[in-house]
Amino acid sequence: MKQLTLPKKLKVGDNWYSVDIAETLRDRMMAGEVHYGKRTITLARRSYHGIPLKLSALHETFWHELVHAILDSMDRTDLNNDENFVEEFSARLAKAIASARFG
Repeated sequence: MKQLTLPKKLKVGDNWYSVDIAETLRDRMMAGEVHYGKRTITLARRSYHGIPLKLSALHETFWHELVHAILDSMDRTDLNNDENFVEEFSARLAKAIASARFG
């Protein structure tokens, strides 16, 4: 997988989201979370066992949380609440973007 730089901010629908990296999250079982009210996507550097996450895991988590933000902006609660759909879609999206050849 190519090196992917994570954005500091990005626009989802009409709203700007900031992307933050934390050591761990409040719910230590999670590697990332999206907060719709604050418009933030937060990723954890470490797993709930305290093990540093690989860069590839951070990227996968970023795409997963971004898909949640996109579905929320589309008012697609049905799909947003379907973790299997979000996981499968975000994995395919990440692979497609990683394989993209421009120019």
